[in-house]
Amino acid sequence: MMICCLMVMVATSYAQQWEIDCDDLGNYSYLRTSIINDQGEAVIMGECGSDDNHFFPMVMRVTEDGEYDYRVFDTIEGNVRPTHIVQLANGTYFASVIVQPDDYGVGEDVVFLLLDSDFNILDVRNYEEPEMVLGFSKGGQLMLDDDGTVVFSCGYQYQETYGQGTKPCFYRFDMNADTLSCRFVTAELPHPEATMFGYECYKLLQNPNNDGIVVICAGLNNKNSLLMYDHDFNYEDGFILSPAFRESFVYSYSDHWLSDNRLLLMGDMKPNGEYTKWSIGMAEVGLDGTFDRWDRVYYKQDTAIQASNYCMAYVNDSTIYGGAWFYITAGGESHSSVCLYDKDMELLGRKEFVEPEYGDKSSCRFVLPMLDGGCLVGISRYYLDSGSSYRYGKLIKMRREDFNPIPCSVEEVPQEAVKALAYPNPAKEKVTIDGIEVAEVQVYNALGQLVKMVRNSNEIKISDLTEGVYLLRIRNAKGVSQTERITVKR
Repeated sequence: MMICCLMVMVATSYAQQWEIDCDDLGNYSYLRTSIINDQGEAVIMGECGSDDNHFFPMVMRVTEDGEYDYRVFDTIEGNVRPTHIVQLANGTYFASVIVQPDDYGVGEDVVFLLLDSDFNILDVRNYEEPEMVLGFSKGGQLMLDDDGTVVFSCGYQYQETYGQGTKPCFYRFDMNADTLSCRFVTAELPHPEATMFGYECYKLLQNPNNDGIVVICAGLNNKNSLLMYDHDFNYEDGFILSPAFRESFVYSYSDHWLSDNRLLLMGDMKPNGEYTKWSIGMAEVGLDGTFDRWDRVYYKQDTAIQASNYCMAYVNDSTIYGGAWFYITAGGESHSSVCLYDKDMELLGRKEFVEPEYGDKSSCRFVLPMLDGGCLVGISRYYLDSGSSYRYGKLIKMRREDFNPIPCSVEEVPQEAVKALAYPNPAKEKVTIDGIEVAEVQVYNALGQLVKMVRNSNEIKISDLTEGVYLLRIRNAKGVSQTERITVKR
């Protein structure tokens, strides 16, 4: 196994804090997915190699200051493309990859890697079904469930000819490397009148209402859908995400529950029949299929704008980052973009990466919320030189101030005032919120997962939480949102 460990601080002359070029990984590097670990560091997975036909999986760890190290797994044979990674409660990492992808991004089987905290491989598990093909490039998503198990969902091809149909399947794993187990479940097709032609899983979420899973996917009738399953993957309900008669979400993503039954979605919105005029939309969606609010929030005249795979990075109600890329003609120049929104779906600012160093064919792969209130942007840059093509990954750290935001429609509380609200910090048994009348507190772990929600109480019981860093999102009766970071000690 080849190991490359670098500690680098990258400075630039641009407004953002720092940038990391992934050129030193080889002639080809592609960033796929990212999380925040329990230390507040970004963990990024992708692939790198000599070209886009010869590559290996790669993982990077990046601090808020731009220091990073990485590891390339060149002992795993065949082209291997990562799809997702999560960190388990014991500090290890669980990653999903697809093997031998073809030009359409379809893998012959799915491999799961168990890595220790330094990204050494503890276990490699290969699961395949003899009469189906698993794993689309957008279809392999992981979720750490509240019982410590890991849920994985992807599409499987149920007919011999490619493109003739894919349906959802789910795995569940325990977190013990010695007894790693899986159970293959073919999810039943919801609604007899519906079809499931091309399932692709965009996001798995814990349902805070009950013991179950919410899936955002390309699903019902091959359209962007929200599906709900119980803990054992039995189908409960679902609907197509179409907030208006002439417009629909094509791809969507969510990083935030507005309540225990309502999601804030972000994704591609297009008028029916006008494929070159895609834009970014947001919607407040209930698990009952209702749309309380929806709006087209980022659009450009005669330009198509599409959301990235992991397009939403929620920090607080007045700081939501959205990743996208835009183009005028299909196949022409494309450029990455990051926008700043609030929860009222108002565009507050944006940054478009059109400079030559970002390439003339770049796309935003993800945008990740950082614990300091900024965001980390992963883009893919494409170059064509003397008949040879090169694709490089690039990481860009940005702050809210880099967007030159206009005044926000959501009342904001200075960070200095917020820090005095939650005490004690660190805490063991409970946290008290002082100074305001609390309407709701949402508690998120370092992975950005909602782990607790308390309403109309200034005391938050934390004795059931594991040790680590948590984010409290506090809302008063007037709808003013405040954010506080606490540490739970045991």
